[in-house]
Amino acid sequence: MPSRPVRAPRHRGDPRLPAEDRLADLHAHTCFSDGLFTPEQLVERARWLNLAAVAVTDHDTVAGLERALVAGRRHGIEVVPGVEMSCGADGVDVHILGYYLDFADRDLLAFFDKLFAAREQRARTMVEKLRAHGVAVDWPDVARAAGGAAVGRPHVAQALVEVRAVPSLEEAFRRWIGYDSPAYVPKYRLSPEEAVGFIKEHRGVAVVAHPGIYRRESAHLLTIAAGVDGIEAWHPDHTPDDTDRMIELARKNRLLLTGGSDCHGGRKKGKVYLGEVTVPYKYLAALKRLGRRRRN
Repeated sequence: MPSRPVRAPRHRGDPRLPAEDRLADLHAHTCFSDGLFTPEQLVERARWLNLAAVAVTDHDTVAGLERALVAGRRHGIEVVPGVEMSCGADGVDVHILGYYLDFADRDLLAFFDKLFAAREQRARTMVEKLRAHGVAVDWPDVARAAGGAAVGRPHVAQALVEVRAVPSLEEAFRRWIGYDSPAYVPKYRLSPEEAVGFIKEHRGVAVVAHPGIYRRESAHLLTIAAGVDGIEAWHPDHTPDDTDRMIELARKNRLLLTGGSDCHGGRKKGKVYLGEVTVPYKYLAALKRLGRRRRN
């Protein structure tokens, strides 16, 4: 039988253990996308939890990685550089995690600058739709909520709460900007083949993120067929059955396994999540080995 999700204990880990005997959280966001923690705060919390490693995987941006790596060296926490890229497969929004890309490459940075601009235009269009429905929200409200980060729907939701158009983030999504809601605007999405190709072209490792939550099973199957290197089997929104199915898929397709908390620093349901879903270090070690082969 496949193993059940590996979850961090409710108390902090034992710092006396060597890294290879401790846990890693391989999916977390900072304020450079839609998380609430700065890179430094994320690393400091990982240290407090005595994690061996934490991956910084902001949406469509690598802007926070250097700060996270500096903080990791200062606090003795291994920071795994990553990114989470938005794609579309069979009409479903799917995400692909890229680890160990050459994030200083000029072509890579120019590409993410284009995604940054596309995200801003999408949010501006959502504001226009909201205003057309009589909602008193302006672009500066959203820009202020984003604080210079790669803007996304959570920032629009936050602006709606701050101007008192809705009582909560959940209501903002339910009433206005969730899928099939009046002000929803589809994001610019790569195909899985484009995203996987981009990650591998820049010497990274591609992993399909939280595949258990997609509305159609075909979405993650198409993403696997696009050539990903791994599957995120452990995630807060996965049921034990989801995890078992993903482990079996990885086994059949000879793919790596990863997992993480998808921490947004308290933006999701008011919970921090960091360290609540983790994997033993051996899974990170396998990820690193493939990353090293790509870079050599």
